[in-house]
Parts: sequence; C-alpha cells; structure tokens
Amino acid sequence: CTAWKPNAARSAVASSVWGPWVELGNPCRGEGANTTFDSQSTFVLPVSGGGGGSSDHFVFVADRWNEKNLSDSRYIWLPLEFDEENGSPIIQWRDEWSPMNAWPTSKSMND
Repeated sequence: CTAWKPNAARSAVASSVWGPWVELGNPCRGEGANTTFDSQSTFVLPVSGGGGGSSDHFVFVADRWNEKNLSDSRYIWLPLEFDEENGSPIIQWRDEWSPMNAWPTSKSMND
C-alpha cells in the first residue's frame, strides 16, 4: 500500500463479480502511467452518447491528493478508451479534452 502516494493502476475482468478475475495490467499509457498520472483511481463515469439512454462512453475519474494541503486536492478526468483488438481499457493523459470529441473513433455526441 502506498497510502497518499500514487502508484500504477491495475485492471481486471470477470464474467461475474465473484470471479474468477483475469488481470489485464495497467490501463494507463505514456508518460506518468506508472503513477496513474500522479493520482489514484476513484470512479468510472458512464457518459451517454446520444439517443437510447445507453452509456456509449466512459470517463476515468481519479483523486490527485495534496498531502500537504488536503483542501487543495484535485480530480483528474480522462476519456476511457478500449483497445479495438482485445477490448482492454486504455487511459492516456491529455492536457485538454472535451466530451464532444474525446472518442474520435465513435460518433460525435451531437449526432
């Protein structure tokens, strides 16, 4: 356990909450991946892509704790994508992004 310090994310998949679980590894890619971009995962937010009410997209939300000033702790929000070949989750750092164009391989959320 790293307490306040960030560490590498882990992901796993199972057909039931009871398992068996298969480890998929760290979904984070690029610089900062080994510390989950200086954060700790908190939540995956479903985002509707339009009609039908189903969740077409997801946002990875993580805490970025400031142990010296807890009231200045922040969140990071990043688009959660999935590898087209094996379905594994992928999270990449983006300095800026918009839900309107975060998922380039899918329809615009305005469609």
